[in-house]
Amino acid sequence: MRIGFAAIPFDKRLLPVTSKKSAAETVERLKAVARFVSRLGIDFYRIPANISPRESLESIEEARDEIRALGDLFRKLNIRTCFHVTYYCILNSPNREVLEKSIDELRCLQLFDRYSGGGNHIELHAGGAYGEREAAIQRFITVVTSLEEDIFKLLRLENEEHPGKIGTVAELRQINRETDIPLLFDIAHYRVNPLEEKLRAREITDSFLYTWRAASTFPVLHYSTTLPTKGTHLPVDPSDFWSFVKSLEGLAFDIMLETKEKEKDVLKVKAWIKEHAAVVQ
Repeated sequence: MRIGFAAIPFDKRLLPVTSKKSAAETVERLKAVARFVSRLGIDFYRIPANISPRESLESIEEARDEIRALGDLFRKLNIRTCFHVTYYCILNSPNREVLEKSIDELRCLQLFDRYSGGGNHIELHAGGAYGEREAAIQRFITVVTSLEEDIFKLLRLENEEHPGKIGTVAELRQINRETDIPLLFDIAHYRVNPLEEKLRAREITDSFLYTWRAASTFPVLHYSTTLPTKGTHLPVDPSDFWSFVKSLEGLAFDIMLETKEKEKDVLKVKAWIKEHAAVVQ
């Protein structure tokens, strides 16, 4: 099981990670992140989605050689990578401009994946409910099933915490039945969503992992320590994290820590497991 962190390192010496000038400049910064992550012994990292200024395919094209070198570096260092879309990528938006910008973002990530040598996927949410949940679900399905195949096969759909958005376990299962998009379980989102039926986490995880059976990438889960009613990403409680992992014994997955403490929490969790895991088996 790989344990990773997302996008922006806690160590301020590596900031900013992305550039507003060019994808090539972002890639050079990501090379420094890759070496930093490797030195810490971390082998899973989520690349920021805004790698290309203003979702510019031209900027990605211009940086193709640098992107290829970055992909080679991540593989050499044995660091798994993936993407999560930005907050502004909303595929079921009724606003045409928002939708077109969202698809442009996906095109940039797909092209980046291609030039880097592949092996990534793109994590996303289904979008807003807009006062009519079923219509919003069907709008998402219509859009994703009309995407280019090279983009569609990279998509991984994550559950939501906000009742005003599409993303309960039941809704994701419905979307999967109609699209076959693999489902990604975020335990923190699930715990605080008031619309959830409160099933056993293992039951949900097992069923979500099954949807990855034909996927091009190994399954991923998201984990955060949260407040009882809010999905705020607090510093991770290693004991709680390990209890969650142990409850899923026998299932195979990597796990992304979504926390403001970033690499600090990954190292904290790894140290705790090394010291306590054998005792709590």
